[in-house]
Amino acid sequence: MRELTRSAAFSRFVLFFLIVFASLLPGFDGRSDAADAVETIRIGGTGSALASMRLLGEAFQDRHPGIVVHVFPSLGSGGGIKAVQEGDIDIAVASKKLSPAEKAKGLVAYEYGRTPLVFVTHKTNPLSDITLKQVIDIYSGRMMSWPDNTPVRLVRRLAGERATHLLEGISEEMKEAVLSAAVRPGLTVAVTDQENADLLEKLPGSFGVAPLCQLISENRGLKVLSLNGIRPGEKTLAGGSYRYDYDLYLVTGPRSSPASGLFIDFVFSKAGQSVLTRTGYVTAARHR
Repeated sequence: MRELTRSAAFSRFVLFFLIVFASLLPGFDGRSDAADAVETIRIGGTGSALASMRLLGEAFQDRHPGIVVHVFPSLGSGGGIKAVQEGDIDIAVASKKLSPAEKAKGLVAYEYGRTPLVFVTHKTNPLSDITLKQVIDIYSGRMMSWPDNTPVRLVRRLAGERATHLLEGISEEMKEAVLSAAVRPGLTVAVTDQENADLLEKLPGSFGVAPLCQLISENRGLKVLSLNGIRPGEKTLAGGSYRYDYDLYLVTGPRSSPASGLFIDFVFSKAGQSVLTRTGYVTAARHR
């Protein structure tokens, strides 16, 4: 499959405006009790964290029944940040830091946690552990089948995606392998985090990467592989033995609703941190 970055960007552009248009329709807010709500908090951004935001939103609404939390489909980190800047959503979930230009426009980011970037395969694959050398060989095309002779079905992400950037940062050899995969014909390419997980679940012999928080919060039926004998998780990430992770941020702006601050307070509360820990995060102390 040939990479079509421009097409992917256009798809997200169209998706974003469809969502915003829907949110302007009379009575639309994603919940049947919205008519009684005092306020709605609109959240959007990177697809990897949206399911955990929904879980946090449900727990938040138990404590604030007059406020509805609505989580939009994936806009990507950049799309979410842009939507907060324009006032179309109240909180963006992003897997990247704000740029100086974004900060200058009054946007504020709160790092709320980290989650392991994990290597995954189809649930029927008997393999439970993979080495970094094998990962490099899969991306470079030197390893084309699993030990049971099932073909390796690599699902790769687009250049510029956070997962691709993290892979490239592992080593120069890994970066070369990822760049090699980008021009290898016939590979399956996932545009969004949800499409990535769908393809990995569907294809026998699949292999790829995904954030652990997404797999847990979406209850995905994928096998998470140990890497060089180290099982990725909250404890190994916090302890430093597993070193590959996403930083995730909540972003607000001058046009965010007043209730947004209450939601962010909840995320950093004991109850919010409990939700995050259960869904594959190492939580972060609150700072800006």
